[in-house]
This record gives sequence, C-alpha cells and structure tokens, in this order.
Amino acid sequence: MVTPAPLIKAAALAACLCALVAWAPRAVASDDFENLVAAEKAFAADVAAHGMRAGFLTALADDSVVFEPGPVSGKALWQSRPEVDGKFEWAPDVAEVAVGGDLAYTSGPWRFTPAGADKPGSFGHYLMIWRKDADGSWKVAIHQSVRHDEMPLPEKAARRGGLSAGAAPPWPVGVGELRKADMLPAGLLNTGLVSADFLRLRDNRIPDGRAEGVALAAPSFGRVDAGWMIASAGDLAVTWGGGNSSPSWLRIWRRPSAGDAPGLGWRLAVDISRAAPAPKE
Repeated sequence: MVTPAPLIKAAALAACLCALVAWAPRAVASDDFENLVAAEKAFAADVAAHGMRAGFLTALADDSVVFEPGPVSGKALWQSRPEVDGKFEWAPDVAEVAVGGDLAYTSGPWRFTPAGADKPGSFGHYLMIWRKDADGSWKVAIHQSVRHDEMPLPEKAARRGGLSAGAAPPWPVGVGELRKADMLPAGLLNTGLVSADFLRLRDNRIPDGRAEGVALAAPSFGRVDAGWMIASAGDLAVTWGGGNSSPSWLRIWRRPSAGDAPGLGWRLAVDISRAAPAPKE
C-alpha cells in the first residue's frame, strides 16, 4: 500500500481527527439527535443568508476534510475559494448519532440554482460527518457529495440505525478490524459486509440500498489511504481515502452488539464512492 506525497498532509489531518478515539465516553443526551438536526438546519440557513464560503467556514471544524476530488483540508479549501455565485440548498433526510453523542452523520439531497436562473440546475446527495466539540457544539468533520437527478428536499430527518447503549461484543472489535474491513476497494460491495439498512451513494444514481458494485478503476500505484476515526463508545466509525487521480471513498461503519453472532465485525452502514476524475488535457 502506497501513500503518495500529495496525501501526506491529508494523513496528518487524519491523525488529528483520530484523537477522537482517546476521548472518554460521554453520557448519552436524549436531545443529541434533535441538536444535530438543528445544527445542520442552522448551517443551511447560514449559507442562505451569508453565502457558501462564509457558511462553510463557520460550520467546518478546524481539522475538517472535504473532497476536491481527494481528501483535503476543508478550512484551507474554503478560505482559498471566492464566493460561489448562486443559491445552494439542502436538507437531511436521515441522521444517526453514536451512543456517546460525540460522532454522527447526516445525509440528504441538495440542489444548486445558478445566479440569474429561475430554477435549480444541478442536484445530488451529500454525506456529512459531524463531531461534537468540547463546548458541546456540533462541527462538520468531513463532507462529500455525489450528483444525481432531482429529488425534493425533505421536511424532516428520520432517525437512522439501531445504535443503543447495549453491551459491546465480548470479542475485540477495534481499529485493526476496522482497517482490515476498509481494505475493500472503492466501489466494491458485497452482501456479507453491509448492514440491513445499508445506504449506497453513487454519481448519477438515486441513493439505494443495493449491496453490489465493482471496484472503481484505480491507478497503478494502488490504494491511497487518508484516515479513520471511531466514536468514544466504539460503536460508530468513519473511514475515508482517495487522491486527485484515484477513486475516493467515505464510509460509515457500525460495530456488532453482544447479541450478534460471535466474531462478527464492523458492518458497513453507508458508502459513498466516486470514480477518479478524467485526466486534464
């Protein structure tokens, strides 16, 4: 496995995000889900009022990651960008929060209306990873999206997944097993790896739960890694990677519970994989 020089900085950012693993578990707050959805709606309202650049710079964590097309510093990217001329709208249709209330994700449709246009011209779906800061506020840790045909924006977000404060499995389910599971090439899926409510996000496809797909074409130097993080309770995890000339991926994983079959490892709950961009002439 080779990590090209352009991704060394992204790997360092990942190491900062992975400090989450060392956090002590927090008490579960009954309003974590509502607070998360409220934070996302506030983010969308901020973008509508002040523009995409200002809105993203406010919502992103200092060590955030976005894909352009591989993983890069979110703050650095948006600080270097001029304001986007147009209206960007989105809303979450699903959300899930780890038991400890420190790691979560949201996903839903987006649409963009160019300046001067009377209707949106592009559509898609996004996946946002959220991390709770020490002051209790939610910040966007990772953002990725795909394009597809138009979908209406939902009015409310559904609580996804079955994470609870149940007992952890008696066998080890940690970083090593997570990294082993994540060796799956970008785009490749199989039914033995995914959760019952699996969500697949791909360019030019409406989101679905089909656990099928071939590996996306990769460069000759092989797989590129960027990072991972695990919630303090060890029940929810995120992995991501890719590069400017290779496929990229962002994956949400859930650990098994004590009542599952012995030896069962991480299960893939959400997968967003994108093909490498066409080479520039």
